[in-house]
Amino acid sequence: MKKIRLASGVLGIALMVSGCGTASSANEAATASSTSVSSSAAVVGEEQTISYLDSDYQVVYPTKKIVTASLEAMEDAVALGVEPIGAITVSEDFPSYLKADLGDNVQNVGNKFGPDVEAVTALAPDVILGSTKFDDSVTANLNKIAPTINVSHQSTNWEANLRLMGALSGKTEEAEAKIKDYAADLAAFKEAHPDTSNQKAVMIRIRDGELCVYGEKLYYNPTIYGDLGFQTPEELNAIDTQTAISVEQFAKWDVDVVFVQFSDEENAGNLDYLDTLKENAIWKSIPAVAANQVYYNIVDAGYQGGTYLSKEAFLSGASEQL
Repeated sequence: MKKIRLASGVLGIALMVSGCGTASSANEAATASSTSVSSSAAVVGEEQTISYLDSDYQVVYPTKKIVTASLEAMEDAVALGVEPIGAITVSEDFPSYLKADLGDNVQNVGNKFGPDVEAVTALAPDVILGSTKFDDSVTANLNKIAPTINVSHQSTNWEANLRLMGALSGKTEEAEAKIKDYAADLAAFKEAHPDTSNQKAVMIRIRDGELCVYGEKLYYNPTIYGDLGFQTPEELNAIDTQTAISVEQFAKWDVDVVFVQFSDEENAGNLDYLDTLKENAIWKSIPAVAANQVYYNIVDAGYQGGTYLSKEAFLSGASEQL
């Protein structure tokens, strides 16, 4: 299994970037979600049209003046070795799993729910990469500063997201290489773990002392079901967004494998929840728990789940632990 590698070098010309999926059936469903450059030659400092997820944006690129105002964009920047001029924080600091690789000069532009307008304005960015989780008012304020592209939090759009970062930063070739690397690592995982289709699996994220599950296109689910090939619990088909469920409800799902993500930052006031859960008799009755097929924080709990960096980290962790 390859380890995650940070790409280096700068590509001076950004040409058409296709949206073809390469890794799985889940990715193939997102092939229409592409990033493309409409100009014949991308020149640094020149405003050009870039298409991302069926919308066009007038942006100056390739550029080094990128503000990553979403965690998804920050993960893509780290994956490609791009140093943004500004980035958001969690609990007033850059996420620990990204901090060392963001670069020494990146500026704090506020929290993930809505960057500080004055801080972003002071950086004079050429482009701001926000989040589809933003309220419309947040996006409107950022657009007054610089062209703002809200990066999708839908995990099935990970390739389009990575290609967007590659085009904006002049690293299209590096982005394509990462996508191919993931496909190769996934193929190696499937060869080593051919029986995943016989097991029902689910990812749980513990937030504010509650068990949360996600819709099929969110968080790590496209990786778990579309890429790794685990069975989808029937109960998950009725869930579209983050949904809290009780231990009693979850026990009825009768799953074979459970991935649990827990971070102190998301559970202030409930830091002992995980220890309490492990002693819960109902939790112990779940087949996955009884068979010692529960994997706690298989990756750092900060990862967003639906980016190249998240997927590669999860695949590496799964390959080592399953």
